[in-house]
Amino acid sequence: GHTDQVWAVAVSPDGQWIVSGSHDRTVRVWDAATGMQKSEFEGHTDSVRAVAVSPDGQWIVSGSWDKTVRVWDAATGAQQSVLEGHTDPVRAVAVSRDGQWIVSRSRDYTMRVWDAATGRQKSVLEGHSDWVTAVAVSPDGQWIVSGSDDETVRVWDAATGMQKSVLKGHTDPVRAVAVSADNQIIESVDLKFVSIRWSTLTWTNVDDDFDDATDGDTDSTSDDDSDVNTGNYTTT
Repeated sequence: GHTDQVWAVAVSPDGQWIVSGSHDRTVRVWDAATGMQKSEFEGHTDSVRAVAVSPDGQWIVSGSWDKTVRVWDAATGAQQSVLEGHTDPVRAVAVSRDGQWIVSRSRDYTMRVWDAATGRQKSVLEGHSDWVTAVAVSPDGQWIVSGSDDETVRVWDAATGMQKSVLKGHTDPVRAVAVSADNQIIESVDLKFVSIRWSTLTWTNVDDDFDDATDGDTDSTSDDDSDVNTGNYTTT
């Protein structure tokens, strides 16, 4: 198996196999039922820190400290493309739900969106003033959410790369972001485990909005409009 630390794992959509990325610079695929290694992908020249699987299970994406993102044929292990553009280590990768594009985040303070079929860079998402630590794709694939050590959460138009909103409220570095299944709520968590829920309709703190609406009304009860359904959070 791997000869050094494992930094990333992902599971195929059908649950039949697992993919792992390691400090030994390899990506490996394992049979989920037997635990046997099915294949090993070599090509990265530094530690592999991120892996993701396409929605159809046909290809695998990996991100590395060698500053590249690579796409592999899941069945054969053949390297399909090398995505170059980041100027610092790549720490995370994700695939849109329709499998049309890939998003990567790096220590260079940026995220980049790539065409999955051609490997061409579609856009560079710039705006954070510190490391981008978390990324999620909305279930409808319309926008990307990022969290950063700069204590902000930012929302980006996936098609154009334009920044839609900057969500400020955390007082510590953001460590995780997620989007509800109905696209209506973003949740972010920071280094001190403070969680904030944001409305994608108003780009405001849902809990603050609720507190403001009920402040001073001791007899009020929740109705359908104020009872926020956060749904199932999905990260990719």
